[in-house]
Amino acid sequence: MKHLIAPLALAAAFAPTLAHAGLDSDNPIHPLVGIAITGGGDKLSSIEYTNGTSQSVTAGGLVQFYGGAEFHQQGSPIGFQATLGYHVDQANARNGNQKFERFPLEAIALFNATPKFRFGLGARYSMDAKFTSDGAGYVGNGKFKSQLGGLVMGEWLITPSMGLQVRFVSEKFKLKGVAADGSNDVTVDGTHGGVGFNYYF
Repeated sequence: MKHLIAPLALAAAFAPTLAHAGLDSDNPIHPLVGIAITGGGDKLSSIEYTNGTSQSVTAGGLVQFYGGAEFHQQGSPIGFQATLGYHVDQANARNGNQKFERFPLEAIALFNATPKFRFGLGARYSMDAKFTSDGAGYVGNGKFKSQLGGLVMGEWLITPSMGLQVRFVSEKFKLKGVAADGSNDVTVDGTHGGVGFNYYF
């Protein structure tokens, strides 16, 4: 829950300045909050349960929460978004856990194809990416350096305040602390797709 504070506070900080809600208001600055369910990327680990099932942790999963703001002039077909989020995939058991988490910073330019549908192109950089494990799920821990990635998205505006989107992100991570000769060089593919929901204030 503590990881949600920064994205939500970022959007809430702008809310009192707005007289109206939604992208069709007179104010060009629109705070936003969102959530996306994602999948893809390299498999980092897995937990085997006693009932014979298993759960994997991937570099592209699973849930991303974010908040930020969009600059969008009323009636303009173009908008610009900047968001900071928390993206995590984890496998949990009573006696052990595994988790891959990161804090993606995204900047997106948006173009309206119709009044209700728009698409976007942008860049993404995931800060403080790390894998942790403990208990019976312990397989080691590691910190990763993110490489600048790209994203494309499409969004259907249900109302001026709510949007459903599909997104595709291409990004890679490099394990920190490799040998000087590169013998332990490990690159992880975090490329993933997802579906999400945005709320605009």
